[in-house]
Amino acid sequence: MIFASPLIFKMEFKMYGIKVWSSDNKNDWYLLRDMHDGIVHVWDKKEDVQRVQQNLKCKKSAITKIMSSVIIDRALNKRKEIEHLKYFLK
Repeated sequence: MIFASPLIFKMEFKMYGIKVWSSDNKNDWYLLRDMHDGIVHVWDKKEDVQRVQQNLKCKKSAITKIMSSVIIDRALNKRKEIEHLKYFLK
């Protein structure tokens, strides 16, 4: 009898965020967040994040890949809640 080992599937999302520098110090940066709930803004399309970055008024910004599953989970949960509210507020 042959036993198959369990396969572990890891879903990987390519999500992008924007690093913003508030001064000339290279270590003085933060990820762009919602001012009300502190959740990091993430985008799944690079074109969308580039469009937002162009409209920012700051000293320096850069597009970065978001690797933290915690950040991605919180952002996706927020998206789901917003879509859920939109459905019920029609």
